[in-house]
Amino acid sequence: MSHYFKKQITIVLIFVLILAIIGAAVYFLTRPSGPTCSDGIKNQGEEDVDCGGPCKKCKEIEDLKVISKKFIPTTENNFDLVAVVGNPNIDWGARLASYVFELYDGASQLIGSVKGTTYFLPQETKYIVEQRFYSEKTIVEARLMLSDVSWEKLSQINDLELKVKNTDYQILEDGSSEFIGVMENKSSYDLDKIEIVGILFDNNGEIAAAGKTFLNTVMRNENREFSFFWPYPIAVQIKSFIAKTYTNVFLNDNFIKIHGEPKDFEE
Repeated sequence: MSHYFKKQITIVLIFVLILAIIGAAVYFLTRPSGPTCSDGIKNQGEEDVDCGGPCKKCKEIEDLKVISKKFIPTTENNFDLVAVVGNPNIDWGARLASYVFELYDGASQLIGSVKGTTYFLPQETKYIVEQRFYSEKTIVEARLMLSDVSWEKLSQINDLELKVKNTDYQILEDGSSEFIGVMENKSSYDLDKIEIVGILFDNNGEIAAAGKTFLNTVMRNENREFSFFWPYPIAVQIKSFIAKTYTNVFLNDNFIKIHGEPKDFEE
């Protein structure tokens, strides 16, 4: 092999080596250091890398926490279902979350289920109530599963205040029970729909009864009465009671535009 031919081979090998080094450098500089962030949320084990597009940086979001769940016998073969769920995130709310109550017998066999959807404000602890579940079988356990949570940043809510006042609980002469109160819309918004949940507690602080109702078309500074009625004797003594209010700030149609455009929530 001639000296000239050897020299040509050496030049080609050096050129290929340089290209390989450049290619390797480009790959290691541009590849993500963890799973890619496709939704702008750090929820799939992503590292703090630039996500690209509008999301800027991946955000850490904690899952919704099921704090407790319970089934409550009411009338014959009927049950009310109650769960307490918390959103631990400071800046992130759930504009939509699906849930399923599942009821099981003593053999851990599924008796039936109830599905629904709800929403959560940042750092909100919420009572989820489903009423009048019918079962002729004996229920031993209730479970709650959450899925399909759609997160949205909601760092500050301006002037949203729904105040509960003048609450009272009494047992009527026929043994039925009633829980009444007044909801005052002290916010700056005229609201299309407000959900109110009423919870009764026994001497041990356990949930003894639950109900929910809705108020429609509630104007700012308006006071509206609400009531919950249980047409049967509650088996335990009631020690305390609360009413919680919820309104869907993620739904634009929930804000009634009568006095002009409502103020936007800061994001």
